[in-house]
Amino acid sequence: MRTPCRFIRWPAAVATSCLLLASAVVQARPAAEPVDLIVHNARVWTVDDAHPLAQAVAVRGNRIVKVGDDAEVLALKGARTRTLDVQGRLVLPGFIDGHTHFENAADWFYEARLVDVNDEAGMLERLAETAARVPEGMWITGYDWGSFAAAAARRAGDRGFVGFAPSLAAVDRVTSRHPVLLRRHDGSYFVNSLGMRLLRIDRNSLNPSNGEYQRDPATGELTGMLFGSAGGRMAQTLPPPSRARTLIAAEWLVKDLNRQGITGIHDIARVEAISQQQIYHTHVERSNSDLSIFTDLRDRGRLTLRVNPILTMANWRDYASHGIVPQGGDDMIRYGGLKAFIDGFYMEEPYLDNPQNAGGLTFRVVDEASMERDLVAADRLGFDPAVHVIGDKAHRLLLDWYETAVARNPARDRRLRVIHAWFPNAHDIERAGRLGAVADITPYHLMREKKIVDAKLGPTRAQTAFAWRTMIDNGIRLNIVSDWPGSFDRGNIAPINPMENLWYALTRQDVGGDPAGGWRPEQALTIEEAIRAYTINPAHTTHEQAIRGSITEGKLADLIVLSDNILELAPAQLLDTRVLYTIFDGRVAYEAVP
Repeated sequence: MRTPCRFIRWPAAVATSCLLLASAVVQARPAAEPVDLIVHNARVWTVDDAHPLAQAVAVRGNRIVKVGDDAEVLALKGARTRTLDVQGRLVLPGFIDGHTHFENAADWFYEARLVDVNDEAGMLERLAETAARVPEGMWITGYDWGSFAAAAARRAGDRGFVGFAPSLAAVDRVTSRHPVLLRRHDGSYFVNSLGMRLLRIDRNSLNPSNGEYQRDPATGELTGMLFGSAGGRMAQTLPPPSRARTLIAAEWLVKDLNRQGITGIHDIARVEAISQQQIYHTHVERSNSDLSIFTDLRDRGRLTLRVNPILTMANWRDYASHGIVPQGGDDMIRYGGLKAFIDGFYMEEPYLDNPQNAGGLTFRVVDEASMERDLVAADRLGFDPAVHVIGDKAHRLLLDWYETAVARNPARDRRLRVIHAWFPNAHDIERAGRLGAVADITPYHLMREKKIVDAKLGPTRAQTAFAWRTMIDNGIRLNIVSDWPGSFDRGNIAPINPMENLWYALTRQDVGGDPAGGWRPEQALTIEEAIRAYTINPAHTTHEQAIRGSITEGKLADLIVLSDNILELAPAQLLDTRVLYTIFDGRVAYEAVP
C-alpha cells in the first residue's frame, strides 16, 4: 500500500505530519484478529466531516480500527473483547483543553480557597471540601480569608475592617485528621489543634518576639489565632514543597480531568533545567508548570491524558540541546508551542471609565524590540508562537510581529496562536484571519467582564470585544480553553468542566442566566462549533489532526460517552450533562458510578 508521503527531504514539521498521517493509514488497515474494545448502540458524532455519524466504534490497542454500524463493528468481537452498550447515548472525541496551568492546580489541591470567605460557615464548608481530597495527615493551608470583604470595606471608606476569627473547636471538627494553617487578609494566622501539636505549641509556650499566641482570657487555652511574628514563624516550619507531594496532587488531578471527559491539555510549562540557568528580569515563568511532573507521571504509568507543553518563548535558544524540537516528543507528550505575554490590558486609547489609563506591557516583557526578536527567532526554528493578548494595541503589536515572522522566515505550516483575544479591533480580526491564526478563547473570562466591558470600552470598541462569531467569519480557528485553575491570586476560579464552558460559549450568560438573552448573543457559537473548538481544533493547533481530535479509523482511541445528547439539548440542560465513560489510549480511564 502506498503511503501518503514519499521519502524525500522535508522540513521537520512537514515530515512529522507526514509520518503521523502514514501511521494513521497503516493503523487503519483491517485485520483479522479480534478487537479489544467495542462501544456500540451509540449515537457517535465523529467530528470527521467525511463520516460524521456512526453507531459503533472498535478499538484495538490504542487505535480506532472501525467506525460504522453496530453489525459491522460487533463482527470484530472476540472472546476477550470488552463491549460497552451505551444505550443510544452520545459518543464524542475526548475533550482537549488548550490552556491550563497544571502545577498551579497541584499547589491549590492542598489549599482551601478563602479569599472570598468572610464567615465561619463558609470557611468550614471550604475546609471540609479540601479535607475530603487531601490525604490524612497532610497539611491544609488557605490564604487571605476576608479579602473580598476588606476590599469592599475600603471602597466604602472603612479602613478599620478586620475579618472574623474562627472557632478552634468548629475548625477541629471538620479537620480532625489534617493539620491546618490559614492566613487572614491582615497577615494574622490561624492554626488548628492538630497543627499546634505538630508544631509543639501549647498553653505554656512563650510568645515569640514581636508575636502572640492568642489565649482565651477566661481559660488561658490557645484559640488558634497567631499574631505578628507568631504566624510567619509557623508558616516557615511547614513541610517544604516536594516532588512526592506534587505527584499525589497530580495523580488526583489527572483522574479528575478524565472524570470531566478531558483526554488532553495544552499546559503552560517550563523546563526546570533551563530555568535554573536563566537570570530573568522578573518572574517570567510564574504559573508555568514543571515539565518533569508530566514525564514522572508518564514513567509511572499514571498519565491518562496527552500533554502538549507550551514552553517559555524567551528560552527558545536552549530547547534543542535538551532534545526539544517542534512537533517532537511522542503521543503522550508532544512539543511545538512557545508561550509569551504582551500586555496588561494594553489599549490604543485610554479606557472610557479611567481616562488616565490605557494599560501597558506586562511585567514579563523587557521591551517591544526584544519580544519581536524572540518571536521571529522562535518561528524561524519551527516553533509556533502562542501569545497572551488582551487590549487592542497588544493585538496590533502581535499581528505586526506575526507578519514580520512570516515575511522573514521560510514558508511553513504555521499555527499562530492568539491567547484570550479579548479586545481586538475589526481590522486586526481581519488580519488574524488572513494569517490563518488560531484564537484561544476563554468563555469564563467573558463572564467575569460582561458587566463592565461597555463602561470600559464604550459602544464602538465593545462591538468587537469577545467577538467569537466575527472571528470565525474572518477565518480564525477557535479553541475553547479554560485557563484552569484560575487567577494567580486565587481571586477567580476558572471552571475546568467542559459542559460549563460550552454553556458560556453557546449562551454568553452566566449559570444564573444573566444577562437575559446573553451578552451580545449574535457572537455566540453553535454547539457543533463549540465541540470542534474542544476537539479537532486544538488537535489541529498542535499539528496532530491526523492522529486525534476526531473519531476516525487509524486515530488514537480517545473518546467519551455522555449522559445526554448535547447536540439536541436545550443549552440549559448542558449543565446537567455528565460524562459516563472516558476512554483514553484505548482503555477506560473513567467510568461513572451507576
